[in-house]
Amino acid sequence: MMPDRQMHIEQESLIHKGHSYDFVDLTVRYKDGVTRTKPMVRHNGAATILPLLETPDGLRIVMVRNERVTIDDFLLELPAGGIDKGEDPSEAAGRELVEETGYRAGILEPLCRFLTTPGLTDELMHVFVARDLTHVGQKLEPYESLSVERIEPSRVIEMVDQNVIFDAKTMLTIRTAHAKGII
Repeated sequence: MMPDRQMHIEQESLIHKGHSYDFVDLTVRYKDGVTRTKPMVRHNGAATILPLLETPDGLRIVMVRNERVTIDDFLLELPAGGIDKGEDPSEAAGRELVEETGYRAGILEPLCRFLTTPGLTDELMHVFVARDLTHVGQKLEPYESLSVERIEPSRVIEMVDQNVIFDAKTMLTIRTAHAKGII
């Protein structure tokens, strides 16, 4: 049973329209009757991919070492990217996989979905497992700076456990895939 709603959005005002997301102010009436403004980010959603590559040396997870200017550092993470308006999440996942890793998936299966930061944005992250990979070459955007790494699943799990990998989408995907026996 769902609890009664304690807040009601009365108005939404656009602050800035962006390419992938918009900044808006919500006018919210709270249960105490007071109206307050809450800034938020409206997002088209995103897709994360867990690429599983069969090699002669065993299964590898294809990851990217991504330069993240927002934190002035490189992060080891799973490939991911935004969903274009009107695009199906699986299409975005397939597109981002090729762009960032250079691999095309023969099989793309949904794993889970989650809200990334619900106190700030409505971004919904769709997670897919990619199998039957074929190398077709990277197609990086001009602003992307990343390299591809192929890592044994046990090592990736260890790096999550040791907090070497601390990107949330990557951690959650690895934990979910491990719990479901995928890796």
